[in-house]
Amino acid sequence: MLTIFTLVLNGMPRIAQHLETFRHLPIPWRWRIVEGVAAPLHCTSWCRQVPPEFQRDGLSVDGTTEYLNSINDDRVKVIRANRPWDGKIAMIAAALDGVEDGAVMEIDADEIWTAPQLETIYQQLILRQPGDAMQFSCRLFVGPSKVVTTQSGFGSRPYEWFRAWRWGPGVAFAKHEPPKLNRSGAICSRKSTAAAGLIFDHYAYETEAQARFKEAFYGYAGLTESWRRLQQTPGEVQLCRFFPWLRDEPWVKADDLQ
Repeated sequence: MLTIFTLVLNGMPRIAQHLETFRHLPIPWRWRIVEGVAAPLHCTSWCRQVPPEFQRDGLSVDGTTEYLNSINDDRVKVIRANRPWDGKIAMIAAALDGVEDGAVMEIDADEIWTAPQLETIYQQLILRQPGDAMQFSCRLFVGPSKVVTTQSGFGSRPYEWFRAWRWGPGVAFAKHEPPKLNRSGAICSRKSTAAAGLIFDHYAYETEAQARFKEAFYGYAGLTESWRRLQQTPGEVQLCRFFPWLRDEPWVKADDLQ
């Protein structure tokens, strides 16, 4: 069984693409979705409280809640709480409650994979030992048509994009950012997964709404206005001109899709 989990608050429009992909899988699967506000605790204590404008009674304000309520599939389970979650690690624990075996994969609302990719990941993991992990590369979108082109630094840091694990009794997450299990296992490297075509599209900064949320939640001052200027600047650019927290990574670049 492939258990996919998603932690979400305001995941539209990309989260609405996931289910159709999963329904094309020839392997057994289930999707656990945990919706709501996570308090800035534990491994996400560096974040800020989610401002009122981005939530309604602790749930989404962009149509995500309504979309999740409309799903009619026994393989999909939506989990919510009547208060803010005790950090994202608590959301993961709720998502994986009762999962004892198989493969586990985190797919965020803004991450897009294909069904063949997910099947390949499952087939590789099921042959591994509990605690083993797979790390991936992504095409990181910083606008509707701008994607990061540099293969190091922002979007490619050494600790990023662990997204799949071989599960087993006693295996659990110790932290979420970055994802880390309570045991050390073998790692299928980013180089290996990229060679197998397992590169996903990550629409993390695709929309202005995402930029507004990250400015408020992560404390990235001026991000929304900088994001607008980035979209208006043609060709290849250095992201540190627009994302000021990247000054230590001056060669990270983004380019228009051709």
